[in-house]
Parts: sequence; structure tokens; C-alpha cells
Amino acid sequence: MPSSNDLFSRSFAIIGAGLAGIAAARGLVDRGAEVTLFEKSRGYGGRCASKRWENHVVDHGAQYFTMRDEAFRTAATAAGGDALLRMEAPVLDENDAPLPDSGRWFHRDGNSRLARDLAKGLTVRTETTVEDARGLLKAHGGNFDHVISTAPWPQTSRMFGVEPTFDCIPCLAVLLAYRGDWLGRTRDAYAISDRHSELAWSACENHKPGRVADGFTVIVAHMSEAFSREHLERPPAEYPALVREKVEERWKLPSVAIAASLGHRWRLARTSSPFTPPQLAPGMHFVGDALRRSRVEDAWLAGHDFAHTTSFAS
Repeated sequence: MPSSNDLFSRSFAIIGAGLAGIAAARGLVDRGAEVTLFEKSRGYGGRCASKRWENHVVDHGAQYFTMRDEAFRTAATAAGGDALLRMEAPVLDENDAPLPDSGRWFHRDGNSRLARDLAKGLTVRTETTVEDARGLLKAHGGNFDHVISTAPWPQTSRMFGVEPTFDCIPCLAVLLAYRGDWLGRTRDAYAISDRHSELAWSACENHKPGRVADGFTVIVAHMSEAFSREHLERPPAEYPALVREKVEERWKLPSVAIAASLGHRWRLARTSSPFTPPQLAPGMHFVGDALRRSRVEDAWLAGHDFAHTTSFAS
């Protein structure tokens, strides 16, 4: 393993301020490197996304995260402290049987805050889009010795000027708010997971204290791969109408209580299996959850392992 502070005077550009990018940045800074993160959005987190919506705070990306790995658990708890809360309510399968629980965690203020907490002290340029990553390298007139992309591989391949060779699975997400506290069967479970249904995942955000305004019940729905591909190019404003009846039937919610709805398109949500990228040009690197599995914890571990084990040529 490379020693600490062995990258003094080396400069790195990291594209993407999700968990993989932040973990890679932290590890490289610990080794003495100068690191700048570039993030196209206003906030951090990538798929670990939260939204302030209708006076609620809703996780519309990753619903929770695990902390099975000791290194991730240590980093997350040091950064998040008592803002990290364990989900106590069960997740049920399609037959209403509780699924195994190795620990489901969420951030009190929204899961995207985990990324912000982990990124404290790092240099992050938000609302900055990189079109051609090669132009960031000193060899091409840029300011950096190395460029690391943690964006999904289809986006990375365009920035790196290589063939994509690999696609990601999309996911349509729908947020639904209903007037009334704990409507239907929402007290019974945090979420229902059904991989055989078009409604692959649905969860009640009321189980996350302080997230939902008084007098409301909020549901997040994630649709199956087949459903998402079929409707991917429709305007997101049309998604709730396609999904509402399925959610209301599953959770026994009164349709007349609907207060607000919102659709969101995750075009590059996850991968079906770990991916090995092709050989890249000198100074260019790809890191992300696609190298492992599409979990929050795996994204962080991909960046962490890359930063601590990679030897960089001069």
C-alpha cells in the first residue's frame, strides 16, 4: 500500500461529489495530494439525493445506507455523529414478510447530508460541468496531473472520449404526499420491496423523524427496470399518474387525500453487476459504485480503496 504523503505536489481533479468522489478525494488528500472536486449540481451526494419538497425533506435517491464495512462505518459516524439514525421499522417483501435487516441507516437531515458531512474541508466546485475531461490534464493544457471520474460510466466515457461499452439501469421515482398522518398501513412498515412488480420499492418517509410536515403522509416509489425503460422518455410530470394507483392499492391509501406529487427520472440509477473499465489513457481513471455494487457503502468503498491502494505514475 502506498505510504502517507507520497503524493506531495501531485494535483488531482475528481469529477463528481458523490460518495465515491468524496472518499477518493479524502484518501488522496491524506496522501499529500492537492485535490479539487467538480460537481455539476448545486449539492453533493450523487444518487444519495434528498429534496426539500412541499415542506418535507424526502430521500428520492438512496433510501437508506448500510454500514457493514468497518472503514465506512468509522468515517460515516465520525462525520455524521448523532445525525445518523437507524431505521427501526421493517421492510416487507411482496408477501408481507420482514426482510433480513443488517442495519438500515439514514441521515436525520436528508441522506445527501451524509455526503456533505464527509466532504468537510475538501475543495469542491459545484455547478461546474466538465465536457472534456482530457482538457483538465497538464498534458492537454490543463492544471492537473490526474483526472478521476466518478460519474456513471456512460457519462464518463463521453468525457474521456472512449466507447461506452456498458449501460446503466434507469429508475423512475415518484413522490406522493397525502393529507393525514400515518394513512393506510404506513405504521406497519417502513417499506415494501417487490422485485417482481412494476412497483419495485415504496417507502413511507414518516418513519424518518422530522422529515414530514405535521398532518401529512409521504410515500417514495421506485419503479422496476422494465417499467422505467418503457416510460423513460415521457415527461417526469406524467409519472405520478402512472404510479399513484399502484401505490394507493399497496398501502391502502385514500385517493381523495392526495395533496401533491412529483416525478423524477434517474436515467443512470444503478448497474446490474460489477464492471471492469477498459484501459484508459495515462492520467485518467474511473472510480465508482459500478466497480462494486450499486449501494451507498459500495460507492464510498470504491473511492476509498482506489485512493489508498493505487500507485500513480509520475
